[in-house]
Amino acid sequence: MDLQAGNRFFFTFEGKIGFLSEGESHHLIRVLRKKEGEKIKLINGMGGEYEGEIIEIVKKGKTLKAKVKILKLLRKENLPSKKIIALIPLLKGDKTEFLIEKGTELGITKFIPFQSDYTVVKPSSKLKKRLKIKAINALKQSGRLYLPEINSPVNLKIFLSENPFSSSFKIVALPTGELYLRDLANKVFNSKEIVLISGPEGGFSKDEENLLKNQGFISFSISPYILKAETASLSLMSFITVLLNAFFCKSLEKK
Repeated sequence: MDLQAGNRFFFTFEGKIGFLSEGESHHLIRVLRKKEGEKIKLINGMGGEYEGEIIEIVKKGKTLKAKVKILKLLRKENLPSKKIIALIPLLKGDKTEFLIEKGTELGITKFIPFQSDYTVVKPSSKLKKRLKIKAINALKQSGRLYLPEINSPVNLKIFLSENPFSSSFKIVALPTGELYLRDLANKVFNSKEIVLISGPEGGFSKDEENLLKNQGFISFSISPYILKAETASLSLMSFITVLLNAFFCKSLEKK
């Protein structure tokens, strides 16, 4: 069996032996038809990928739980050298989950969903759980090994007044921008923590724009055209991570 081609399964237990969640167990047993004794790949979202073995399948009523054992470390990933924090708007439907999924694939290290003056939707009590599931699935699919941190939704004005990110490089996506591409690249390369934000469906209010500017956010125009909220947020996350990846590749070439 080629473990590198197999699916990854997320675990949270401590030690060498434990149970996968019901969701992971269902996918392992019902969907992929794995059996006791088979080898699988396991990740914990903390930088390690392991070879594991299914040692027992426990049936209780209609539920199944897979008991697994960690056999050996397959791959270790270092903590990202730069922290990228994305403040993402709460959007209609499953668009917020979409942003978490794609941001995780891109390597965002922390998400802060926010409500603002023009936010249309209100967060449900289960939103954070849904967002974490999306992030875990994106982690398994992408091959990344660090699960991003996901905050509970915040009120933007209150949050910014209490969390100025004083030592971070802060970027806000607005129709008109102060930053040129070369300046943005230099700032990103030389910053250890980068904070990104773009607005909800109705954009930012003037009060919010002023607050962002007072807190040191520098405006950057992604496009001369009007973008949907989810497009603007994803574009900003993509643009910054592409810049960082290009910088990382150039650093490797110099070595």
